[in-house]
Amino acid sequence: MKKLFFGIVINIFVLCGVYAQEVRFGVRGGLSLPNILAGSTKTPVSEGYNMRLAGGFGIFTELQLNNEVSLRFGVEYSGLGGKKEGMQAMPTQRLLVDIMSSGMTMAGPTNEQLIAMAVLDATLPRYYYANIDNVTKFDYVMIPVLAQYGWDIGQTPWRVHVNAGPFVSFILRGKQVASGNVQLFSDASATTTLWDYIPDPVTIDGFPMPIPKSLVGTHFPEIESALKNQMEFDETNITGELKSANFGITGNVGLSYMIGRHNFFVEAGGNYGFVTIQSDDANGNNRLGAATIMLGYLFSIF
Repeated sequence: MKKLFFGIVINIFVLCGVYAQEVRFGVRGGLSLPNILAGSTKTPVSEGYNMRLAGGFGIFTELQLNNEVSLRFGVEYSGLGGKKEGMQAMPTQRLLVDIMSSGMTMAGPTNEQLIAMAVLDATLPRYYYANIDNVTKFDYVMIPVLAQYGWDIGQTPWRVHVNAGPFVSFILRGKQVASGNVQLFSDASATTTLWDYIPDPVTIDGFPMPIPKSLVGTHFPEIESALKNQMEFDETNITGELKSANFGITGNVGLSYMIGRHNFFVEAGGNYGFVTIQSDDANGNNRLGAATIMLGYLFSIF
């Protein structure tokens, strides 16, 4: 799909460049209000996001085909994501992997640690709950191709335009920035900590005898501390959990002021990605969207 998109863009650019009456180069930048939108597969961690404040900027070329119609080709940085506040669900598996990795040697887990991992896997809920502030941030490179229609406001230097078209984007980084020093609970009612949720002893199919809960604390003391006491949240890199590319539609409504070859403008618009962002649907499938407001400058080279 990526090769097809770029092939079409290059051919359109070359063809339109031949017939262009005017070629302009521009920059634009400003603020966006992105959000993470729940898809068809909804889970406690995929719902409940609100908009966050982010930024975006880019460069572009505009080919003016006639007085009304032009085409815009650009490359932009786009800050996307969303935020949650208060009691919310988090994937238990991610928590355990992060903590366990710090307690293992290069040779891998011992037999006792494997048994402790089996205890955790058999008893802990799929999601845990914590009362935290959580901002999910995505950094993308976006490549939009826009068809634009504009018209002059009477005999003034003011001009109005609208544009829309497809884009492809590529992930640079994804991270969750959570803050809070709180206890972890088995559900949103916050009545049972994750450590208290584990029975003692634990009975697992295939094991000849019950396993004492203390085995977890003996071989993974960091796990016992996190599940029993308060845990400090910070930044988590989630780039590996995301698809590398997205595809969608974007558009703007703009007002510009023209002085000779110089064009200053403001645009309000948005974008929406058609591709779900998670590489695995186990924790839901979300899409990304954003409302934007941008300031820009165009310079005509001929």
